Amino acid sequence: MKLSSRDKKLLVFMGLIVILAGGYYFLHLAPGSLSHRWKKVNEELAAKERRLKEAQTAARMEGKLERDYFEAQARLKYAKQRLPTEKEERLSQLLKNIYKMGKDSGTTILSATPGVLQAQEYYKIRPISLSLKCDLPSLVKFLYNIEKSQRLLDVQGMTITSDAQGNLGVSLRLAAFVYVEESNS
Repeated sequence: MKLSSRDKKLLVFMGLIVILAGGYYFLHLAPGSLSHRWKKVNEELAAKERRLKEAQTAARMEGKLERDYFEAQARLKYAKQRLPTEKEERLSQLLKNIYKMGKDSGTTILSATPGVLQAQEYYKIRPISLSLKCDLPSLVKFLYNIEKSQRLLDVQGMTITSDAQGNLGVSLRLAAFVYVEESNS
């Protein structure tokens, strides 16, 4: 069988189309083709880049967390120095110190009424109600002495009244903090 020149060209053209279609199929469409493997490698690379960024962020955070931890330790140490434990708390000594602060500031403490210890998570609070008679500069000095006290004290509330001579009557609520020791049980 003899093929005409036109049939030969058509056969060569069809062969080229089959070869190109087969190549395209094996390069792009087949399950193990280059394009599928390329896409899979790119997805793995993107996932690894995301994990790398997360690890870099965590590494940057580590330094900050470490600094925060050491700052918190320093604050805890400072607070422990200013907080007696339940065994160390001496209410009479605390009241003597408060009366001394009042005397040093020119404030007259008319009464001091300690309350019952109130449990919190890591500490306890002893409320103390004070009744004072003073002038404004003495009150400011007394509050400053409370702030600078070796013992951690907090002013929870204050009511001030004044008489005709300018003397102040002050009702003051203080909170004295007591450190709760961790039990090893």
